[in-house]
Amino acid sequence: MAGAATILLMIPAMASDDPPGMKAFKAGDYAKALKEWKPLADKGDANAQCNLGIMFEKGLGVDKDPGHAFQLFEASAEQGNAQAEYQLAQMYAKGWGVPQNYSSALLWTQKSAAAGDPDGENRMGWLYDEGYGVQKDPKQAAHYYRLAADKGNSDAQFSLGLAYEKGSGVRKDNAEAAKWLKLAAKQGNTKAQAELDSLQQKDQLTKK
Repeated sequence: MAGAATILLMIPAMASDDPPGMKAFKAGDYAKALKEWKPLADKGDANAQCNLGIMFEKGLGVDKDPGHAFQLFEASAEQGNAQAEYQLAQMYAKGWGVPQNYSSALLWTQKSAAAGDPDGENRMGWLYDEGYGVQKDPKQAAHYYRLAADKGNSDAQFSLGLAYEKGSGVRKDNAEAAKWLKLAAKQGNTKAQAELDSLQQKDQLTKK
């Protein structure tokens, strides 16, 4: 997951509506964002800790430091920050800044999803879809995908569209599939656009 565009999609989920430093971050002024967030993080502000964690994880305005990023995410997650819980889960799953631990990854993903973070909900959907760490359950997968999709998560919208197209965990419904694929495609999800094009072509052939 690279690039500022991806990061910008994450930040709102973990921070307040207009936190200090966000304007600078969105403008690419990472030095100013760091100046705003570090004092807050040092004082225990969970949002600032999570934001700084992403900067150190990705190397945005600072040297990339997965170990320090992990510490920041952990401190934030322990205060109940849902996006930090998701980030912590990802670090455990991939062994970034901490020894790989799938049990801990699942635990923090569940906490993130339970707290309503769309990234966490989407991840839980994927875990139920694939049967990783949990019993494979298409209905549960679709449930979590919908929770995240309703909040605008394009990956979840794409996966929910596929679920409706295939009838996986939900009743097969091409119109509903197209609806979610379109929403994902509008956000620049290229996989959703390709799937939507394919679905529309199939519908046209069926009508002939």
